[in-house]
Amino acid sequence: MEDVKRKIELEYTILEFYDDYVISRVREGVVFSKKQVRDLVEVCSNFFEGRDFVYISERVTNYNVDPTIYLNLDLVENLAGIAIVSSKTSSLMMAGFEQNFSKVPYGIFLELEEALDWKDEVINNKKAGL
Repeated sequence: MEDVKRKIELEYTILEFYDDYVISRVREGVVFSKKQVRDLVEVCSNFFEGRDFVYISERVTNYNVDPTIYLNLDLVENLAGIAIVSSKTSSLMMAGFEQNFSKVPYGIFLELEEALDWKDEVINNKKAGL
């Protein structure tokens, strides 16, 4: 894994930015809603400046997600995909439910390395217009 380019701590998550992806670790007990997504879109847009990227949620804490947050993410032009990484059965099951709402490529993984391999694939597909 490459070196972190930038790290930002927000009230509800910690973000680590790399060349073509960001890893988010949402804080315990957060209710992740449209307001947080708007903030994240702004922060990511500023960092990636039109470059394609994948948002990786490394779910290590317990928190709730409003699944409707995924409905308009296809409007974020340079968002190539969303990856969820967790070893918790409950998190994986919730991610499977959330996947039904996503219009962008969405992957669910047990290991971060698997998500990073998938990230390369979806960014290459986006560049190729697939």
